[in-house]
Amino acid sequence: MTRVSKSKLSRREFIAKSVAGAVALTGAKLSTATAVGANDRLRIGIIGTGNRGGYHLSEIARLAKSHNVQVAAVCDTWRVAREQSAAKVREAFGSDCAVFSNYQDLLSLESIDAVVIATPDFSHCRILTDALNAGKHAYCEKPMATELSDAILVLETAQKSNCVVQIGTQRRSEGKWRAAAKMVQSGILGTISRIEIAWNDSGPRWNRGFSDLKEEDVDWKRFLMDKPYRPFDPSRYRRWQLYRDYSLGVIGLLGSHYIDVVCWIMDDPLPKCAVALGGNYVWRDGREHEDTVYVLYEFPKGFICRYLSGLGNSAESGLRAYGTRGTFSESTWTFTGSGGGPEALKEPVVVQPEKSESHMANWLECIRTGCTPNAPIELGYNHSVACIMGYQALLTGRKMRYLSDERKIVPA
Repeated sequence: MTRVSKSKLSRREFIAKSVAGAVALTGAKLSTATAVGANDRLRIGIIGTGNRGGYHLSEIARLAKSHNVQVAAVCDTWRVAREQSAAKVREAFGSDCAVFSNYQDLLSLESIDAVVIATPDFSHCRILTDALNAGKHAYCEKPMATELSDAILVLETAQKSNCVVQIGTQRRSEGKWRAAAKMVQSGILGTISRIEIAWNDSGPRWNRGFSDLKEEDVDWKRFLMDKPYRPFDPSRYRRWQLYRDYSLGVIGLLGSHYIDVVCWIMDDPLPKCAVALGGNYVWRDGREHEDTVYVLYEFPKGFICRYLSGLGNSAESGLRAYGTRGTFSESTWTFTGSGGGPEALKEPVVVQPEKSESHMANWLECIRTGCTPNAPIELGYNHSVACIMGYQALLTGRKMRYLSDERKIVPA
């Protein structure tokens, strides 16, 4: 396959394009993604080298030979993290990689074919939009967006590019969920009126120590991006999940996984409205986000989904679907007649898993083939809208509604 050369951008031109793209897409010129032949080595840059970025580095290293891929650049705003990541790259691939604190410098490298974005949630969309404008294929962690305007911009940008985007809702690549989704969609449960999803924990999630952080080692302004400036705060840097500026709290951090699953198995892409309640009842550790949250979503097909996250007790996590013919429980991966009416299932039906695949490998393969990955940008937009709507309902105490034709979230 013939390689298609990318537009060459100077540093100044690249930054100008990135800033312009973040303000408005209209008139923006997208760089063309490099076509990658079957025998060409894929060169990947990792932006954000913390826990998730480190996991993805290990996964790419595992796939290095089978998928002819190499990590060629890393970027992190903490010097210690990027140096540790560079050492891991050297150990895994036998060669040094480029190292940056500014992700735009990484994106300006013509030699980089694709990027993995594993930064704090609030920065996903801006980096993803800039990556697409630079012609890079991208794997982006969930939730894809924390602001609706960002979600709209990156969706439109992706749809005008020829880049392959995979969102990190990895259940889309799991064989058990693939099989369960098909069974639910077959009508095995009859009419489903409610689904309950929960991700609970008995510990103070994300309350990590930060005694090893030194201000001189952190590119603090670059971490903040367009968020309000404040003096260096090691708690906000290390425990960004606890603060409203940087995440949607448990709804986005945990709920995005299961909200995506509900949209998938019910073949109903977006809830139409949401109400929510929550509070900080357990962990008085300076966090701004609630440690216990309930969200109720109503979907266009006619069912209610209850989402719960409680960080004071870990019991009853998972998904349960309730229909007129019975119940599905993720805890047993079984459809039973429990609670069903006259046509209830007579015998339990256990999910027979399909073959799972690596979510990362699926993305890499789609870069070469041009196929749609398991979790494309549209699915990232959908779960982002649902999470943002639920979070706005929680903050305002009002029922919020999504107007699909106008792409707006408004009070109901």
